[in-house]
Amino acid sequence: MAVEQHRRKLLIVDDLDDYLRSLQAALSRDWHTVCAHSLVEARQRLAEEECGIALIDVRLSEVDSANRDGIDLLEWIRERYPSTSVVMMSGYRDYDAAVQALNLGARQYIRKPIDLRELKNVLRSLAE
Repeated sequence: MAVEQHRRKLLIVDDLDDYLRSLQAALSRDWHTVCAHSLVEARQRLAEEECGIALIDVRLSEVDSANRDGIDLLEWIRERYPSTSVVMMSGYRDYDAAVQALNLGARQYIRKPIDLRELKNVLRSLAE
């Protein structure tokens, strides 16, 4: 059961509070959700509570269009928490970011707006 509990914890990282809260509300029935708005906050949350899956936005700042803190977070997670599956998400058509994320070990790359049925299927398959 301990493995089951670990796999049911989901870290959601997005700088947009409304989006973050809507994902949390949609997924909290099936997952223990842990939320963060930034790279630094996500690292703190993982240090407090290791999660089986992380759902991370590529851009964690709408102000800086070159920002790819989500990619940096993916690399950090892969180094420190290799058993955590990472799903990247983005509302931007950034083919390079998608390829980079997948090459760095992301299990999936999902475009926003997210189809909740698709997301739940992806998360369910990663938790098995």
